[in-house]
Amino acid sequence: MTNHALFREIPPWITVLQVLSMLKLSTEPPFVFQKHDICLDQSLEVAHILEPYYIPCKARQFLDYTTQNRWITILRHLFLPHGYCIVSQETTRDKKKAIFYKVERAHGFLREPIKIDFS
Repeated sequence: MTNHALFREIPPWITVLQVLSMLKLSTEPPFVFQKHDICLDQSLEVAHILEPYYIPCKARQFLDYTTQNRWITILRHLFLPHGYCIVSQETTRDKKKAIFYKVERAHGFLREPIKIDFS
């Protein structure tokens, strides 16, 4: 049992890599992608893989109807417990806005409790 607000059990890293592969994204962080890079061909199969990990109400909320934007949110959920985050950066080229997402190691990610010395 986990104390994570979204998951019954945190998906193992191998499952996260499988999800990335099925969405046609790189499996080697750090990497950069755009929303249109996410391939939705196998999104239904990926949702079935992730459903047992999410608590039921969150599974319905996030996995029932998936879009590229929703997959970015789901990827944020999957990366955070493993110490990675998705950082977005907006750029403008030729008067067109583009958002790039970068998966990188979370800064200040602590696996140990904070110790305070009062002496």
